[in-house]
Amino acid sequence: MDINRKTMDVLFQGFNTNFLNGLEKVPASWQKFCSVIPSGTASNVYPFLEQFGGMREWIGERVTKDLASRKMEVLNRDFEETVAVPGNDIEDDQYGIYSTLIAQMGCHAARLWHDLAVEALVSNPLWADDLNFFSSERLYGENTICNLSSDTLSASTYAAARMTMMNYKGHTNRNLGIIPNLLIVGPKNEETAFGILKDRLHVQAVNEGSVSGIAATDNPWNGSAELLVLPELSGEYEDNWYLAATDGVLKPVFVQQRKMPSLVRLDSEGDENVFRRKEYIYGTSARGASFLAFPHLIYQGGCK
Repeated sequence: MDINRKTMDVLFQGFNTNFLNGLEKVPASWQKFCSVIPSGTASNVYPFLEQFGGMREWIGERVTKDLASRKMEVLNRDFEETVAVPGNDIEDDQYGIYSTLIAQMGCHAARLWHDLAVEALVSNPLWADDLNFFSSERLYGENTICNLSSDTLSASTYAAARMTMMNYKGHTNRNLGIIPNLLIVGPKNEETAFGILKDRLHVQAVNEGSVSGIAATDNPWNGSAELLVLPELSGEYEDNWYLAATDGVLKPVFVQQRKMPSLVRLDSEGDENVFRRKEYIYGTSARGASFLAFPHLIYQGGCK
């Protein structure tokens, strides 16, 4: 292929189509437990309400919730991926493999938000109140918000976590109305989670005196939550499991998006990479961040 501006524009159009196709190949399962927040600056500052607990009866003057006392600043981070296509491969019409690489770059770009969401999920940083986000010691007013357990996943520990979340009370001593609806696990816990949420019957061995056998009872947790399996919950995180409430306006994890990925190029004769090395460079970049937002919306079990 003759290399000129017209042919390079056509080549880039093809590469860009490959990139966009790659973007569409990645499912957005992370959005099941994440709220997406657009960002317009280097960082976002989030003032968290001092009082969780809803409306109160209006007696006397209004009681103003304090938006200023606890704030979190989340800095956007930069991400990139770049490939170089040798000029000889373009001249010799041997650039087909690079179409595949650029499509894969599109997949990687789409997965960035997923990767950031999981990164936040497995972290346990200090929250706005200077306690670790997953903690057994947090208070909303005088009420404990325990969202951390070392228990491995089972029907009984799932039930205990569910009960704990549904009993959360806010600063006004009113129930927060939390109904968990999403169980997040890794491959190690997939079978256990499936049994908890999908099996219609609970089967167990019965031994009473000289009589032994098998008894089956209705599984009370059948259909009580959706199951999400994250392959990234493996290795040191293989025992982690999370129970989340995601049906409200806010979700427990925030993904902050400053710049969405797109394909850019350095393929003009005047570009230094072309002039000096006969390389045609294509890349993408994005900016953003993620963080754990509201402790009462997610519970972590299996932590070591």
